[in-house]
Amino acid sequence: MLAFQQCVYYITKLLYPILPALLDCNPFGETAESARVRAEGGLQVPGEIRHLTDVLTETWEMLRDCQLHPEISSQLIGYLFYFINASLFNSLMERGSEPGFYQWAGGVRMRANLDLLLDWAHAAGLGELASEHTHTLASAINVLATPRKNLLQTSWVSLRSDYPALSPAQLNHLLSLYSPASPCRHTWTPSGPDAAAAHQTADILESFDTHHPLVLPDEGYQFLLGGQVTDAPLREQLDKLKEFMDAVSDSRSDEVTATEEQDVRAFGFLHTGL
Repeated sequence: MLAFQQCVYYITKLLYPILPALLDCNPFGETAESARVRAEGGLQVPGEIRHLTDVLTETWEMLRDCQLHPEISSQLIGYLFYFINASLFNSLMERGSEPGFYQWAGGVRMRANLDLLLDWAHAAGLGELASEHTHTLASAINVLATPRKNLLQTSWVSLRSDYPALSPAQLNHLLSLYSPASPCRHTWTPSGPDAAAAHQTADILESFDTHHPLVLPDEGYQFLLGGQVTDAPLREQLDKLKEFMDAVSDSRSDEVTATEEQDVRAFGFLHTGL
């Protein structure tokens, strides 16, 4: 459990500073600032997105090289996509007050960048896992990427039905800051039971505490505790570990023995004094 937590901690530390690029960089044109690689679909893969997928690629390869149990590896990668979803979604919500940030052109760029990330996941055999954990982010981006004419004609009820992953507060936040503003604001007015929930600002950001806990597999481990170790380098390391643990155990036994002798002497002294 501790090893899992430490791996997640350090990998997310690498991801955190490079994630915002998914909301900003442009996959549709060349720039001098970032090296680009052309994807199979003809899109330019921004260097910032390539950096993100490189971290995920190195992580996935490390898990396989270490022969970590497939179910543990899947859960770790799932948590990384959970972190990517929550981190980018919250950043998207917080940046809504920037003039012109919530508009169709920006939504299309974000959607293309997210597709590049999901393309990597599908190529690695992790497509379903990635899509499951980025559903909220994808829903918010899809709202912004909807052609303006179509979005203006879509009622609040229809949008709630089309994007159930978004809470009323999250959807209302996107629409209320959409640029340019709708001339028919009543179309997007929350109705019915959503009227009060849409203004609960505490429900706008995603929590980082809703991911399910690590589940340890019942079988399929590479290393069997009851089996014979046949790998020579591993056996050598285990022997060294055993020697170290024996030394620590002997040292503690000596300390306990010395303490017991002192206690016996003290006990005898007290009784003699009596």
